[in-house]
Amino acid sequence: MLVESRQDMKKLPRTIDAAASDIPWTRSLAAGSLVVGAVLLVTGRRRSGLAVAAAGAALAVLEHPEAVKEAWEALPRWVRSGQDLLVRVEDFVDELNKQGARLKKVLSVE
Repeated sequence: MLVESRQDMKKLPRTIDAAASDIPWTRSLAAGSLVVGAVLLVTGRRRSGLAVAAAGAALAVLEHPEAVKEAWEALPRWVRSGQDLLVRVEDFVDELNKQGARLKKVLSVE
């Protein structure tokens, strides 16, 4: 039994190395940094949150530079979509304001 324990103890460093090499450390560290940055931003620690989130984003860029290139190329489409959405919301609020004015006018006459 003691001999088996010693053999198992000798295998332990190799087992740890094999398990550690399977973990995507950069991805885990990037995700953790982004989460911590978000928590810091929500709790009001803006400078710290931005610094930690920037570090997480930099690690994410190191892990997948091709994804960053794709996102950069898609950015104009996203901005255009955001602008279109804002225009629609503005038109909706304007129409709602007009309908409210009409309703107020109808209700105040009686």
